[in-house]
Amino acid sequence: MSSMMFCQGLYELMDSYDGFIMDQWGVLHNGLQTYDGVVDTLNHLKQRKKQVVILSNSSKRAEDNTERLKKFGIKPTLYQDVVSAGEVTWQGLKKQEEAPFKNLGSKCYLITRDNDRALLAGLDIEVVSDIEEAQFILITSFDSPKMKVEDLDPVFKRAVVRRLPAICANPDMVTVYGHERAVGPGAVAKRYHDLGGAAHLIGKPHKMIFRYALGLFDGVIPSRILVIGDSMQHDIAGAVSVDLDTAFITSGIHAGAFKPGMSPEQKRKTMEHLAQGYAGIRPNWVLDSLIWQTPEAALRERERARMKE
Repeated sequence: MSSMMFCQGLYELMDSYDGFIMDQWGVLHNGLQTYDGVVDTLNHLKQRKKQVVILSNSSKRAEDNTERLKKFGIKPTLYQDVVSAGEVTWQGLKKQEEAPFKNLGSKCYLITRDNDRALLAGLDIEVVSDIEEAQFILITSFDSPKMKVEDLDPVFKRAVVRRLPAICANPDMVTVYGHERAVGPGAVAKRYHDLGGAAHLIGKPHKMIFRYALGLFDGVIPSRILVIGDSMQHDIAGAVSVDLDTAFITSGIHAGAFKPGMSPEQKRKTMEHLAQGYAGIRPNWVLDSLIWQTPEAALRERERARMKE
């Protein structure tokens, strides 16, 4: 597999890429606020006419994600488009033409947080509270820590007997909220699968959503596109499966493995350990966070510019 290069900011990669596919949670924001340096970085990319597509496993529709990003100070003018697992799920449920959505039916057993039914808005689908009446299960989020995944076992076992398919509109196994980590919808889908149910995950790392994102670039060839993400399982492995270059952000979902003050060698060893857990898949680049360049690098650049004058 590819060797990993550590860099201090996206500035170092400007000559190599014209398009960027960026994860949302864990890269741009943590669910509560935008990470330092993100808006500055997006502005630098815009100034250089680089194209950015935001690709998220969010179970919310693209428009909802655009509004959320606005609240975090990330304006639509800073990126080309948003692709979300929720949007792909909504379109699939509406048309019900292709697998895994084909002929799902109109009665849904919904697993979500705080009775959030936003993903079903505009669809001719009825939410039922009795699994015996359902034609399929839809998983959009999970009410952790109010309940445990195992609490769903009685319902899931009845669903397995009835051979109900489950659609998971967000494959994330873990969700980031500020500094907290919570059970993600993907873990709920896995539980259903482990009990014998058919669970279909929509979003990263599956090839369909990456190919959808690639189609949104204007005249940028895949070899000039970089995927930036914080999940080895979803962002990095998914991008590698469609032959795209990758940059891994250490401060996101895997932040616990990277202690403050780590030496470059310690970081490299940690990355190698992570890679071993994901079939040896390695990112091309590793950054601590999505910043344009470190203050030290900016100072050196200004010094060089002064010397040329």
